[in-house]
Parts: sequence; structure tokens; C-alpha cells
Amino acid sequence: MGQLITVEELPRYAPGELKLDSLSVGRKDFRLRIFRYEPSDIWVPPSENFLLVVYRDGTTSMNRRVAGAWKQSHVGRGVTSLLTRAEPSSWQWKNDIEVSHFYIAPALMTKTAGEAFDRDAEAIELHDLLGAEDPILTWINDQMIQEIAAGGPGGRLCYDALALQASVHILRKYAAIEFKTPCAQGRFRPAHARMIEDYIEQNIFRNITLDELANVCHCSPVQFARKFRVHYGMRPHTYVLRRKVEHACRHLRRDRVALKEIALLAGFADQSHLNRVFRQHMNVTPAEYRRQMCGTTTDA
Repeated sequence: MGQLITVEELPRYAPGELKLDSLSVGRKDFRLRIFRYEPSDIWVPPSENFLLVVYRDGTTSMNRRVAGAWKQSHVGRGVTSLLTRAEPSSWQWKNDIEVSHFYIAPALMTKTAGEAFDRDAEAIELHDLLGAEDPILTWINDQMIQEIAAGGPGGRLCYDALALQASVHILRKYAAIEFKTPCAQGRFRPAHARMIEDYIEQNIFRNITLDELANVCHCSPVQFARKFRVHYGMRPHTYVLRRKVEHACRHLRRDRVALKEIALLAGFADQSHLNRVFRQHMNVTPAEYRRQMCGTTTDA
């Protein structure tokens, strides 16, 4: 087998306009990039990563050859193409399209297989599918894009959770071996729950990752996310955002500092990020909440 190309080398063979890159969240083993492509006829060498193409905008007939004969499908929003790693491929399409690329490291897929399905798999292969209808991956893609674009604290935690959800979904639905989800779910022990809550409280001002929280109670990110939802009835990202809003409420009730300072104290990227999340949770802006609680007219 020849040398496998990296994520950075792919645009040499599939040139397009880069619209967004998830590298800002700092996760290289599950990377998302958006490209705008004109009609093309390309050949792509074998890649070191698994590749998922989630079609976002535009429709076109798509021809692809991985091994053997050409295959054809009609692609558009809601459709996904999958390509296992280490396989060369040829692609042809006739219309402008915008797509998301998911680049998934094999080590991440192996780790997820072990943690989520208790399956020891040294090598995982995905089915090569050209036109799979998959609304779940479309939804995950949209949520990831929102978090990357927002760029605020909590974005990494949410991105981690979405990457985990996508990896489990891909393995369950598209892997060339069968997985069974373990039956054991369960809640956290009271001591672990207190440790998690204390850790979040002490680090509310910064961007907390899923791996960090999982390490607090010595379990894998998959196990942690599953137990967290059973125990708290919500995802870790949702819980952390609620705690940030509660911190902001306390500052708004007792402090007279500017809203931009409260945003940073409560772990938001800036005042606009605070305003957006606060309104979603409280149905009022921080300034309106402060006026209601304190009778002040200071909005700055």
C-alpha cells in the first residue's frame, strides 16, 4: 500500500472553496470542514482517515468508483457518502454543491468500539456507500456547525458530545462488523455526582471538555455521557450551559459590574453569547432580568 494522504493534502486532489474548519475547537481525530465545489472530475488517493461527505446545499448526480464498476446516485441535503480509509476513489459530478467533510481517525473509531460496544476491534472498516439517507448525521452536522461558528465556551464540550454521538451512530449503522450496545446503563454514585458538580462549579468560567468530566469519575467519555443523561435527564452540554446561566443570574442580582464582565465571569465568550443563551433559558435578556430583580436601568 502506498502512502496515505492527510486531511491537509486532500484539497490538492479535490480543490474547492473552504468555508469552515473545526480546527478551532482543537480536536484533530474528528474534524469537520465545509467546502463549496464546482462541477468536477477528480481522483483521490487513499486517505489515512475515514471520510464522510454530508451534502448541505445543491443537488447533483454523483458518480463514484472505489473498487470495480462506477456507481451512480442523486445527492442533495440529507444524503451522506461514506468512504472507508485507505481506499483510492474517483468522483464525478455536474452541478455546484456545498458539502461537509467529516475526517475520522481510525484510532477514535477503535476506541469508541471498545468503550461503547465492549468490542475489541484492531481494524474497523466502513461500508462504502454513495447515497445513504441519514437525517441523524445531517442533524449532527448542523449542530456542529452552529457550535464552531459561535466559538464560545462550552463549544468544545458540545462538539465532543456530538463527535461521540456520530461515531457511535456510524459504527452501529455502517461498520462492516456487528455491534451490540451494552445493556448496563445506571446512574452515578452520589459521591461521583458531587465531584462532577463541584468540578463544573469550580471551572464554570472556562471551556470544559467531555474527557475532563469523564476523568473526574474515572469512566470513558461514552460511559460518562450515557450515565449523565440517565442521572440528570439531559446532556452534559445542556447542564453546563444551565449552570453558566445560573452564575450569570447571581451576578446580575448582586453585582453592578458591566454585562461584558458578567459574561466572562460566567464562562461565556462575550456579551452577545451571554445574551443569546440567557434569552433561550430565561426568556428575557440579562439587562431585562437585572431590571426586574434590582430595579436598575443600567444595561452596560
